Amino acid sequence: MKGSSILSLRAWSKLNPPLPRTPRESQQLLNALTSSFRRQLDQEYPLPSSSENTENGDKPVNPDSSAHATDRHLNTILDNPLFKVVPSRGTISHDPSGAAALEQQRRMVETPMAVFDDLVASGSVNSTALANCLKSQLLLASTPSGTDVSTAMKASGAGSKVVSWFWASDSAARKMLLSSRSLTGSLLKFMAAEGMQDTVITWLGMLLKHDVGGRDGRLTESSARQSFCHLLIDFMAAEIQYGNRLASAMKYYLQAYKMHSLLADQSSPEFKKPLLLSPGGRLCQWTMEHAHGQARDIPAPIYEEFRERIYAMSPGSLLSASVPLYHPTAPDTGLLLKFVEGHPPEKCRAWSNVKQETLLRVSFDALRILVDRDESRKASRLAQYIQQLLPNETDLETTPKKYHTSPEEEYLLSRLDVAFAL
Repeated sequence: MKGSSILSLRAWSKLNPPLPRTPRESQQLLNALTSSFRRQLDQEYPLPSSSENTENGDKPVNPDSSAHATDRHLNTILDNPLFKVVPSRGTISHDPSGAAALEQQRRMVETPMAVFDDLVASGSVNSTALANCLKSQLLLASTPSGTDVSTAMKASGAGSKVVSWFWASDSAARKMLLSSRSLTGSLLKFMAAEGMQDTVITWLGMLLKHDVGGRDGRLTESSARQSFCHLLIDFMAAEIQYGNRLASAMKYYLQAYKMHSLLADQSSPEFKKPLLLSPGGRLCQWTMEHAHGQARDIPAPIYEEFRERIYAMSPGSLLSASVPLYHPTAPDTGLLLKFVEGHPPEKCRAWSNVKQETLLRVSFDALRILVDRDESRKASRLAQYIQQLLPNETDLETTPKKYHTSPEEEYLLSRLDVAFAL
């Protein structure tokens, strides 16, 4: 009796071709797999056109080529401490009270990023350990040593190490990092000092998409928005202090604003809420604090775009009225004068102390501008408004935290009092 064709091994072999048996067949299979891999990479990283080649016919190194992308990916894997570092016994010891624990504490104080390498190699990174490593490294960089803090932070390579670990980690570890403000707040300082601003922008884009990558990288909309806001605010603060200063922070704020317009889900009810208003307010506050320093280095076109964005998000607010005062080349008091006309002092007294202090501060700054320009009539009206806002003796006794005028501001008001009396 003959077996049926359905049980024929030859028929099954057509559906499942056998593995290559000869060196030639193996090489052919390898070539086919390599070609397929290259084609997929070329779709993501196109090769340069012939016009970009050098005159002598040699092709320059193209950072966007598939070959370069492959090398970079493999180097990232091979440079990971998981493959390069043998964990020290102190790192993996389970005796919290013995000499190993004391040695671990000593290493955390003296070489915190070496401890981090050990944690990565042993698969023991968690939020507490990572926060301790970053804070300890920041403390080391802040210790007087003949170099400035930013240079010491850059030399530590802490930002690069953590970012490499981030990209090599699963979605759970990525979520852990980006959702913890205590972690990103420290990490961003190192990233700003090391020139890793583009990576931060990439992370902001991931948060706008509510996805950090990996098999389970999706984030809820509320948690993604909160992480985005915190990351942007802390990034700008780090850039001002350790990076390329205030002008650069404002440039990246505007870049984040454009990303939000392009990537955020505009059909969501949350989209209508001004996500970038709070970071914009903080940026205005830092501009006020650096009005006589870094703010003067902001290019006028960048500042004007910032002013337009704030006004579009919150027209008629104290914030949008304050921003024009700190223009690096053309301060404008018009919006603030219009604002104070519509907000009598008795109405403002119901505001929080912080908001009242902000109004007094920007009003004094506007008053200085008007006096310098010899616009006496406008200065007179604004000075009277300020005097009505200032707390009297009774208010100072009951609310000691309220605004106190500086000697310079007292002198400015007294000058105007004399001028009004003449």
